Amino acid sequence: MHFLRAAAVVASLASIPAGLAPAQDTPPQSMNDLRQEIDRLRQELSRRDADLDAAKAQIAALRAEIAAMKTVAASTPTASPAPAAPAPVPVPADPTIGPGGLLSTLQAEYLAAFPSLPDTTDQQKLNLHLRSLEPWCAKANRDGIKQYAWTGSIDPASVRMSQRNVSFVAIFRNGTREFKAPISVDQGMLTRVRTKDGGLVGGDLQFNVIVKPRLTVNGGRPAPGAFENPPMVGPYIDFLYELELKSVVPATAEPSK
Repeated sequence: MHFLRAAAVVASLASIPAGLAPAQDTPPQSMNDLRQEIDRLRQELSRRDADLDAAKAQIAALRAEIAAMKTVAASTPTASPAPAAPAPVPVPADPTIGPGGLLSTLQAEYLAAFPSLPDTTDQQKLNLHLRSLEPWCAKANRDGIKQYAWTGSIDPASVRMSQRNVSFVAIFRNGTREFKAPISVDQGMLTRVRTKDGGLVGGDLQFNVIVKPRLTVNGGRPAPGAFENPPMVGPYIDFLYELELKSVVPATAEPSK
């Protein structure tokens, strides 16, 4: 009888569907896998600690370098700024002292005649201004022909002799500017500035010259260039001149009449 009951229980259990059978727990991760993960994490932590130590050392070195630079800067005396160069002394408006004095005179006369700048934005007005400069320059060229005794020197490298003629460049200095003028004359005119060996004396000489201004209107030159060659009387006017040499003597000699 008991045997029959046991058999019935077994039969009833066997008839339960598989999906309703109690699920078993997933097997835990193996100890070997856990050890490998722990070792990996330890190595990663060790590498990061080493990187941190290296960064701290680099920061300390930079701080030490900055401190040293500040010490050197504090002990180095500050250089005083160079004094500004004094403005050049203006050349007097006196044509008797040389080309620079003649230029200053003409510049003063130009400013008196044309006190305001031309309107360069209006081409018609600019053309009218340029045309008005022509008669002014013609008058200055005509009235400016005069004789002067200018002190200057001869550029020895420029001397050229050909039979009875000699050509050279005369140099005149007024203020900070140097003016050069080519001259060609008969050798007999240089008798008083000859050396015993036939050369020309150096140093200052007195040039007795007839000066002929040759002011020219230059519509393409409203302002001086980098080297201002030739010099400018004013906007659109070039300062040119010719010299007719009458005599040349040592600068200590009395001017010839």
